[in-house]
Amino acid sequence: MTEHVIHFHCQIDQGTSERFRDCCLEAIDQGATSLLLNLSTTGGSTNFGFTLYTFLKALPVPLCAINAGNIESMGIIMFLAASRRITTPHSRFLIHPMNWYFSQSSVDHQRLREYLSSLDNDLARYVKIYELETVQADTQLDIFKCLSAEEKVIAARESLAYGIAHELKQVVFAEDIKHWKVSGG
Repeated sequence: MTEHVIHFHCQIDQGTSERFRDCCLEAIDQGATSLLLNLSTTGGSTNFGFTLYTFLKALPVPLCAINAGNIESMGIIMFLAASRRITTPHSRFLIHPMNWYFSQSSVDHQRLREYLSSLDNDLARYVKIYELETVQADTQLDIFKCLSAEEKVIAARESLAYGIAHELKQVVFAEDIKHWKVSGG
């Protein structure tokens, strides 16, 4: 079995998502039979976060995600795509209310309704994915409340009870493992 590790320590945006996708596909093309996703991200775009989740679920190799520090916001959706999830001893997760950034200086009623509908749909998709991927959790988190009203910081050990991570351990990469790096900017 040939395992490759992909390091993603940046925000989720179009550029980083494309580079991450390309690294995963190139690793598989080069013979990876499983992927370690070494993640630390403040999150980012809902559009690209949901796309990465779907992309990762479609890959033909087993995935193990590692929280290498902080996984926040849409990064949690990316993390949840892996069938095996590890959190390191000093890591954390952050779930917070969803928001929308306006790029134009004025917005009409129709556009505002579109933004609200999109934001509501993103919230519903996040809740559905979270509930699906943490169904075996010992403790149920009110994910809707975290995404709409009150943020939740979740320590490494606590993430096990919520079903976000399956295992708490310090990961040490094999000496001969192939490394792929995704950077922001």
